[in-house]
Amino acid sequence: MQNRDSAAPMEDFDGIGGAQAPSIDLLAILRGVLRRWKLVAAITLSVLIATYGVVKLIVPSRYKSTVEILVYDPQQQIDAAVQKPISPFVDAVGGDAINTEINILRSKSVALRVASELGLDTDPDFQAPKKLQIGHLAEWLGDAAKSLGIAALAERLGVADLAERLDFAGLARAYENSAEPVSAADEKAERLDRAADELIKRLDIYQDSFIIFVSATSRDPIKAQRLASAIANDYLASQREARQEALDHVAAWLKGRMDNLQSDASEAEAAIDKLKVQSGVHDTESDKVAEQQIRALNTQLMTAREEVSDKTAHLEQARHVIGANGDIDSIPELTASAALTDLRHKKMELNWSLADLQNKFGEHNPQVVSARVALAAVDKQIRAETENILGTMKNAYDIAVRREQSLEANLQSLTANFNSETSVKLQQLRRAADADRKDYESYLAQYNNIVEQREMQSASARIISPATFPRSPASNRLKFYAIGGIAGLGGGLLLAFLLEYLKPGVKTSTEIEQSFGLPVVGLVPLVSRQKTHGRSYYQTLDKVVNRPGSQLSEAVRSMRVGLELSSASSKVILITSALPGEGKSTAAMLLAASSASSGKKTILLDCDLRLRSTSEVLQRNHQPGLSEFLCGAAKLADVITQDPVTKINLIPAGSTTQNAADLLMSQGMLDLIAVLRSSFDYVIMDTPPLLPVVDALALASGADKILVVVEWCRTPRATVSEAFRVLGPEANRVAGVILNKVDFSQLPGYGGYQYRKYFDTAGSSV
Repeated sequence: MQNRDSAAPMEDFDGIGGAQAPSIDLLAILRGVLRRWKLVAAITLSVLIATYGVVKLIVPSRYKSTVEILVYDPQQQIDAAVQKPISPFVDAVGGDAINTEINILRSKSVALRVASELGLDTDPDFQAPKKLQIGHLAEWLGDAAKSLGIAALAERLGVADLAERLDFAGLARAYENSAEPVSAADEKAERLDRAADELIKRLDIYQDSFIIFVSATSRDPIKAQRLASAIANDYLASQREARQEALDHVAAWLKGRMDNLQSDASEAEAAIDKLKVQSGVHDTESDKVAEQQIRALNTQLMTAREEVSDKTAHLEQARHVIGANGDIDSIPELTASAALTDLRHKKMELNWSLADLQNKFGEHNPQVVSARVALAAVDKQIRAETENILGTMKNAYDIAVRREQSLEANLQSLTANFNSETSVKLQQLRRAADADRKDYESYLAQYNNIVEQREMQSASARIISPATFPRSPASNRLKFYAIGGIAGLGGGLLLAFLLEYLKPGVKTSTEIEQSFGLPVVGLVPLVSRQKTHGRSYYQTLDKVVNRPGSQLSEAVRSMRVGLELSSASSKVILITSALPGEGKSTAAMLLAASSASSGKKTILLDCDLRLRSTSEVLQRNHQPGLSEFLCGAAKLADVITQDPVTKINLIPAGSTTQNAADLLMSQGMLDLIAVLRSSFDYVIMDTPPLLPVVDALALASGADKILVVVEWCRTPRATVSEAFRVLGPEANRVAGVILNKVDFSQLPGYGGYQYRKYFDTAGSSV
């Protein structure tokens, strides 16, 4: 048994009644929760069983069939040469295109087509009732009763035929007759709409690269396969229709554009012929040659101007980057130089080497200085190479400018010798006619390609894996079981935590010391639940007297030794408690029996003149006692008796009296304590509890030490604190607390220690 600081003097102790509650010991609470593992396991198992029953009743088995569709970008199905110049649509590539196809698969239009094709408007699996009808509810409750096995119970309770007696079927018919009539077409449309909504809920569509996986669920595996296959086929049919519509639209646009170009070319030819007639120009061989030369020069001049513009931009960009010490990787001419690339790599290596040398040797080391010199030399070579490349770029620019100027001069010379105004107009008209013919030929090729694709009817997607046949249900019941198990475990842990946290009583010596600053002078084990009066109670006291190795004997002996060590002059011990039933009389008798068995001359006073518990247990409640002595009706020698089993000297309570507190506060009681102090080694007083009556407070001033009995795991801390407050100034006499009725088998769960191997197992069962 644990005895912590029982020898500490209590004369300087103050403020017991206002003691603060200790901080929450989460570790102790956790131990208590683990000690209640059976409760947690029972709750978890119960919730799992309930979840299993509810899920089996409510959640039906579902079968899932999956089809795989390979989707191509629809824009890539039409030739890129057609799309670039003419497509009026926005390109959809990457994830956006796939997401678009997924949304099409989930669309209401596809669902309606599948619902109509498979006749889902008449399928009960896809026709959830619009309203909960009374007849259906009665039928569902009947099926549930049979599934749960309570049909026989319903018959015994007389509610099995409740549906027939209340005429649920008649009420259902009356309700259906009262509804407004609808046409067959409207009813079918509504059923198809409900079926389509239900079908969309049962679709699971996801993508992996350009493959779309479409899964459909149903209670029937064959129906699940049919649904997945129908969804994929209808999607492909809608894609073909959309593609055909797009190709028709593009073909019509191309045809209109070709007609316009052909008309423009014809008008240009007519204008050329008219201009020749008006100006008298004839298509001589020399005129044709001149026109061809002018056209060639114009083309060359345009190319030269573009080259000059390009070289100017490159030269200016290179000068700007070099001047700003920017990134030369953006200049192709600079990056193309092998010598410059080698120099840059060499500079990078020197920079790394210089940084490493600086970290190792500092700024003024000769190796660092040498590395800087080498780096400067490389920088100079880079600048020189860069200037060479810029010079080359400048020369190329100058050559392009001179070529442009030469072409302009040649063109001016040639056009000066040609019929200026008329020839210019002819050239313009001919260029326009040539451009229209060229565009017409391009659009004609594109139109022919579109017509071929339209006739081929190529699909933009295809099924690469047909709808699978589900051989086992793909139900999500396991998820519900997991949720139920987690909820049950959490609920069990929470309940165990609350039971431990809200448990009012103190459980360990640490709680007593933290709450009230008092030591625990004894842990008295829990006595077995049996009748504790008469001869059976002597068996308990016999464990203290005749079985010194028992757990109970060791606990009482530790309490007695702690009192002796606390003060050699502590002869008068008052034992009380906060509330009745905490075992103060038991503790007083056990302490007296232990003291007597150790050879100490001990006397036990039953000062509880109201209940007389000690006198009744020791069978001395019918002889004169303390009340008769204090009233003067008996002498001291007449009221002192000795118990033959425990050898305890006892002054019983005597007869009941109405003024118990006055008798205990009388001078006669003080004189009696003084006489007993001089005649006995120990005087142990069993007093009433502190909170119901003031008898113990009346005796407190005459005691050397006070022991307060607290029932383990039952008496609230607030109650103990109130008891100390009632003691007032006499609280300084409190030597400590006795924790009574301690279950040592559960004590380790609250942070206590295991002592069984130190006790006599034959005598430890109390």
